[in-house]
Amino acid sequence: MFSSMLQHFRFPGRNPRNAAVSDRGTGNLGFVLPVVCIVILFLTFQAYTFTELMLVENIASVASEKSRIAVSLSDSGISYATSRITPHESDDAVPRASNEWRVRLPSGQGSGGGEFDVLSFNAATGVWSFGCVDETCKLNLNELPLGIEQALEARRMLLCLPMVTPRLADAILDWIDTDDEPRPLGAESAYYSSLQRDAQARNRPLDHLSDLLGVRGMTEEILFGRDRKSVWANPPRALSPSSNAQRQRVSEPQRQRVRGTSASDEICLEQFLTVYGGPSFITAGGDEKIIINHPDLIALFDSVETKFGEQVATYVVAYRLYGPQDKSSLPSDDFLIDEVAAAESRGQRQAGLNQAKEGAEKEQNEATRGLLKIKSSGDYKVRSIYELIGVPVQLPKEYNFAELSSPWKSNARNYQQLVPSLQSMFSFYDATPINVKVNVNLAPIEVLNAIPGIEDGLADHIVKMRTKLGLTNNSELTAASSSIDWLRSEGVLTMDQLRTYAPYMTVRGNAFRFLSTGRLLSTGESFCQEVVIDLRQFPALVSHCIPVHTHASGLAVGNGTP
Repeated sequence: MFSSMLQHFRFPGRNPRNAAVSDRGTGNLGFVLPVVCIVILFLTFQAYTFTELMLVENIASVASEKSRIAVSLSDSGISYATSRITPHESDDAVPRASNEWRVRLPSGQGSGGGEFDVLSFNAATGVWSFGCVDETCKLNLNELPLGIEQALEARRMLLCLPMVTPRLADAILDWIDTDDEPRPLGAESAYYSSLQRDAQARNRPLDHLSDLLGVRGMTEEILFGRDRKSVWANPPRALSPSSNAQRQRVSEPQRQRVRGTSASDEICLEQFLTVYGGPSFITAGGDEKIIINHPDLIALFDSVETKFGEQVATYVVAYRLYGPQDKSSLPSDDFLIDEVAAAESRGQRQAGLNQAKEGAEKEQNEATRGLLKIKSSGDYKVRSIYELIGVPVQLPKEYNFAELSSPWKSNARNYQQLVPSLQSMFSFYDATPINVKVNVNLAPIEVLNAIPGIEDGLADHIVKMRTKLGLTNNSELTAASSSIDWLRSEGVLTMDQLRTYAPYMTVRGNAFRFLSTGRLLSTGESFCQEVVIDLRQFPALVSHCIPVHTHASGLAVGNGTP
């Protein structure tokens, strides 16, 4: 029994074969353990990587959802502003109380909701404020006269703006006009092709203000200032909703360059030029305006008769045919014309134009409307409603020199009511060689000085009077300021001056610019877009929209181009 128990014990040195087997088994166990540890470590790392990836994807998903909501809020701001900017509500576009242009939208998911702001920058005041800015406070490059007869006046208009030299003015006009004949100090395709193969002048209207960067002599500093980027690409942080902080000024150097009151390296053209807007031929309700200078007087009579009746139609067409009784009251556009250039072109085309006019008059059928026999396209155009209010018309001998009184009587109360009403129904487009419109309520003095043929000192007088009346960027348009007639009622312009300059003046355009910023209240995530609303169509359309990227904190780092 004892000997059998001893057989279960192993003694070193007594059985070499069994000892070798034991050592070999222990070695195998030592190899498996590290392998198992490595596999476990690898699986743990994979699990960690997968978990981290899922966390990152979750964060990205949440961030994407926040960005999507911010974009949606910004889009809501665009829709809201578009609905507010309507031609029949002339005071809706001006910045007023912040709660009208900052809208908070509650969330149904408990996320705290969001809000959007509608902000704009006005060059005349140098401030950001709630609401939209009317682009007619700037000079529209696409409305500049490009004919050779108005070459000097077009240059003068551009020279009213800071940083513009005669060479740059002519180069800008050559860049836009449709011909390849350079102006005295300009540059056309021949010049640009000499610098770079296949380079040409644009020779068509501008789509964006940055299109000017191709003009000879134009630089980013001249166009945008020392920052070399649009002021619209650098919006402020969200403005305070309190009335005292409703307006936020830009930095002092930028404000000075906007107003053109500091050194030449601190001013820029962006705040004085635009490419948006133009003539509108529709009413607030979407109906066509009556084109009062339509060459077809029969069609004009019919359209006026439909709207106002036969008496008014007879008067309007009689004015187009025979002019006012006192011809000396008619304004002259001679001051707009370069007589030398006009004389050179007049002889080249006089015969052809006369023949075309005679042919057109022969082709026009003679017709009788009311007491008038209409057999021509008319020798007179109506520049503004001021040429019709209270102005009689003398009919010729075949009508026994009968006198037609104006259906609109001239007195102070009538002017205040009639001018905005009639201007909203009639289009006076093409009454003069130049179709520029400048907002006399908002434009800075540099742009007011660019009004065609304006007298020295008149722009300064307008600015002082509108400041006295409180017509600032933040004021509402009252009945007294809802048309240019306040210039007459306040004694800024005489009636003769008003009839001369009225074709170039307005208090409301049809292109409005603003920033729409959507913001999440819980995180500050925001998204900003620069927008231009075009009212020349009905309903209003978004004609320009680019993103201005923002940080999650809401501080803009915009990179848009105007």
